[in-house]
Amino acid sequence: MQEVGASAPKQIASQWYEAFARHDVELLDKILAPNWVDIPSPPAVPHGPEAAKAAMAMLTSAFPDFDIKIEDIVQEGNKVVVRSTITGTQREVLAGLPATGRSMKIQAVDIHEIENGKIIRTWHTEDWMTGLRELGHLSR
Repeated sequence: MQEVGASAPKQIASQWYEAFARHDVELLDKILAPNWVDIPSPPAVPHGPEAAKAAMAMLTSAFPDFDIKIEDIVQEGNKVVVRSTITGTQREVLAGLPATGRSMKIQAVDIHEIENGKIIRTWHTEDWMTGLRELGHLSR
């Protein structure tokens, strides 16, 4: 029998992907600490749930069919490591790059630190080089 609290960090981290897959900003409010830190974070972007909501808005605007699926999830103490696959078709501008109508499929790895039932920090790496190539913004 599994300990009641043992899977809580995994379940909380999983909700991050559920929020992005469903484009659900309200779920971000439930799982992110008010002082959540995104590492690395874009320059001049404040920390906290509003930063995550802005990232979601940017991604779901550029990729209306944006989806993210968990491939692997591993917990060690209060840290959860997730390997995921991100997919989407670029229909709008992305970081100043014009829409191409092309699709991408990239890998991401995140480490979420959980404290008191909330994500307090997320370290992340996404394979945007592959994504930009698949979208037609970079030559092979």
